Amino acid sequence: MGKTFLGESIIKKFSIVQDIIAVKISKFKHKNHQKDVLNELYKTKYYTIWKETEFSNKDSGRYLQAGAKLSIYIECDDTHLLEAFLYIKKKYCKSCLIVCESASILKYIKPAVAIFVKSINQPIAENKLECFNRSDLVLTSFSIELSEPHLFLSIEYANWIAKYSKKQFAIVKYLSSTEKI
Repeated sequence: MGKTFLGESIIKKFSIVQDIIAVKISKFKHKNHQKDVLNELYKTKYYTIWKETEFSNKDSGRYLQAGAKLSIYIECDDTHLLEAFLYIKKKYCKSCLIVCESASILKYIKPAVAIFVKSINQPIAENKLECFNRSDLVLTSFSIELSEPHLFLSIEYANWIAKYSKKQFAIVKYLSSTEKI
């Protein structure tokens, strides 16, 4: 379990009360989108923005199936990530919340709540340390919070709100892991 599973959990839990747009960003070019269930929305020489049209096993399809009003897939390099993201935000996110899966977005913006999912089996990669350090919350893969986002996240006045700071969350995690049953 990891980032996509967390995104799905957040969308399932909160799309009942608020429209959510899912955004998946990848710097890797994928082939054969004609065979996929993606429609090209916008293209520049630096990035392409796709709209997921059906449920599928791809991350963007899973977000749509979880209840996202719209699921967007962006292919771009880091240099043009902010431009592509702001295009989506301006065009589609007038009254919606965003769930964005990106390893690099924190280099460019400070979202309402930034969550880093850390593998329990691997150290944090050097190229992800900046995102880790800028995150509001850090969850470990396979933690209960991945499937229960209401434990640490809420919506107030159409905004994402973290129920804990990174430091408070670490204390709560420590206390809960040391409790006797």
